[in-house]
Amino acid sequence: MNKLFATVPAAILLVLSANAADPVSLFDGKTLNGWIQIPTNSWEVTNGVIASLGKGRGVLYTTNQYDHYRLMFTVRHVSGIHDHKPGVLFFCTAPTEGQKPADALAGLQFQLPTGSHWDYRKGHNNSGDGFAPFPRDAANFHEWSRVELLVDAKTGTARVAVAQPIGSKAVEAGSFKDSAAGKAGPIALQMHNGGLFDEYKDITIEVDPVVNDLITTK
Repeated sequence: MNKLFATVPAAILLVLSANAADPVSLFDGKTLNGWIQIPTNSWEVTNGVIASLGKGRGVLYTTNQYDHYRLMFTVRHVSGIHDHKPGVLFFCTAPTEGQKPADALAGLQFQLPTGSHWDYRKGHNNSGDGFAPFPRDAANFHEWSRVELLVDAKTGTARVAVAQPIGSKAVEAGSFKDSAAGKAGPIALQMHNGGLFDEYKDITIEVDPVVNDLITTK
């Protein structure tokens, strides 16, 4: 059985096994193939993890674009000057060659593991009206967390669930809904500011998930 589904209830597993292909890895554990850095040389692969190098505000984004998917990954914040939680960005705008990239790719952000958020779209740059309030548990962002992000551009929705410690039942930590925001685009990991050292690993994506619901909270 794919370790991704090790804690999913049997009823859901039957649906998944009958109708859905296994998730695809977005990180081979050795290289940054399939990813683009802004700025360059600000991320590296070390000991099987993608690690930010603290060189400045920026992103690491996928070369492919997605509109309906379940993203799973493991993340922690190691250390930093002006500490900030790691972030994942969705509904991003891929940079146009020869033009300056939009800050945070003009995407929507969930901060981890608490589900705090930000809206980087042009004309917004705020906490965003489309985000629903969730209790902010005192999760330790220095510890590894397993994250599930479910995104659908057609409906302009996104939900995030976090399991800490790894292997425990995940808790939904945030949601977003704004039909005007939904768009196909790259997925990005965000280094919020210089001096931050974050780590990501075990990154997989399930495109057009058959079960259009969070599965790690069940």
